[in-house]
Amino acid sequence: MTATHESHPHPNYLAVFAALVVLTGISVSSEYFLGAGAAHAVNVLVAVCKAVLVAMFFMHLKYDWFKVYFMVVPTLIVGVVLVLTLMPDATFSLYRNLLDVPPPIVGE
Repeated sequence: MTATHESHPHPNYLAVFAALVVLTGISVSSEYFLGAGAAHAVNVLVAVCKAVLVAMFFMHLKYDWFKVYFMVVPTLIVGVVLVLTLMPDATFSLYRNLLDVPPPIVGE
């Protein structure tokens, strides 16, 4: 019985680390150079880039993306369906006026 292992080159971990350090610097300095709204948008983009770098190189998902695809996509579909299903309850409950009910009559 022979076990086969898919061979792939090892990434340059120091280059990935340097990219993560640069992205962290961008995230920290964005508060000083940009307004609050723009800094939050930049920080979200930087966080997504850092998560992709960590997932691709340190978790080795760059080479196993086909397997991960079948776990991530159905989860996203279920999440969207769940949000769309619960949206009417969340929006229509804002328009119910529960104060229209008269108070109970106590002690006549």
